[in-house]
Amino acid sequence: MGLLAAAVLIVVATYGAAALRAPARPAAALADPATPAPIPLPGNAQALPAIGSIAQIDHSINAWTTNLAANPKDFISATNLATLYHARGRLTGDLDDQTRALQAARVAESIAPKETAAASLEASILYTIHDFSGSMAIADRLYRANPADLGSLATRADAELELGRLTAARADYTIVARGASGPAIDVRLARLAYLTGDAARALALARSAREGATDLDTDLGFYDYAVGEYARLSGDGTAARAAYAAAVELRPTDFGSLVGLAKVDAAAGDVATAIAELEQASAIVPQPETLTLLGDLRALGGDAKGAADAYATVRAIRRLSTLQGTVYDRQLLQFELDHGGATPAILAAADSGLASRTDAAGYDLASWAAYRLGQFDLAERDIDAALGAGIRDARILEHAGAIAIARGDRAHGRELLAEALALGPALDPLATREAASLIAGS
Repeated sequence: MGLLAAAVLIVVATYGAAALRAPARPAAALADPATPAPIPLPGNAQALPAIGSIAQIDHSINAWTTNLAANPKDFISATNLATLYHARGRLTGDLDDQTRALQAARVAESIAPKETAAASLEASILYTIHDFSGSMAIADRLYRANPADLGSLATRADAELELGRLTAARADYTIVARGASGPAIDVRLARLAYLTGDAARALALARSAREGATDLDTDLGFYDYAVGEYARLSGDGTAARAAYAAAVELRPTDFGSLVGLAKVDAAAGDVATAIAELEQASAIVPQPETLTLLGDLRALGGDAKGAADAYATVRAIRRLSTLQGTVYDRQLLQFELDHGGATPAILAAADSGLASRTDAAGYDLASWAAYRLGQFDLAERDIDAALGAGIRDARILEHAGAIAIARGDRAHGRELLAEALALGPALDPLATREAASLIAGS
């Protein structure tokens, strides 16, 4: 979803007023090179204060901004600003904060080019805004310059995973795991396990990560959310609900866990509760996936106007900014494909994405676009690529089943659709209804 040294600074910046009077040297400059640095989480979740509030972060941003204005060569203030903006953006989902974080990190790099903290932070921010190639390039440079920097190697592997380079990511994670251990590594291996078809191991690793995450400077809710996601994707709604609820208990504005709870409740038939949770989540961050699900549930409940309002907001998101369109590009294309918006331009956009990011989700999106346009042979080619590494994701299985039936292999199609439906809350309501209809009609 990696900053090494500057992750320490956020705690000082958020809670330590004395740091404003006499800031210490960057942690990167103080670290013993013989001592391995802790491995950050993907997207640098460790930069989130365990019990901090947005108001506290806002206060610290103002303080470090004042420092930097007074001394434009203040590397520490620029790095701390980047860290704080990055953390606030992760709390609020505000992509403008990630832009500010990136600018501040680059200012810090221009001030002190030989320091690595700001460069590590830039790699983390780029990962967060889905510039995985840029993130990988910086992490690769840092690791090659210092092979003891396992944090940068982990960030490189994270980016490789998102780009669909599973073999390279597995090799890098193996090296990281030989040199370090702990929850930040387990949660990475969980994602690798899921993407390669071992959902049970993914859930076990996520639980192991949560059990090991006890440090005060760790965002424990991140690990609860991870457990919730892998439990839901495995079809275990009860375990998913408990983990999501634990994450929300720690941080009531955890919009990802609120959406997870809504998916579990919707699958259990409690549509009213699911809608309320989605409304709460969309008020925090109006993401396309959240608004799409909200619109779908409203439509299923007969609220045509409410559904139309949610859908209109989804379509407006791409126009808000280039970054919005980049981060949410797949969600926006998926929305169009499932809501009557399939066009050759959508297929071209999905295919274009594969030029740089050949992961399972990318192939799935391209295959579904081809299916919606009646190009079933092309759809089969891409869905086979999506399933090639072994993933058994409910949405991909549902798409594969629909494509198989469209190509005349009804028996295999029904098997795939039944497998998808058996995963319960892993499949969104609209896809669940479509899968059931396809089975009935075949």
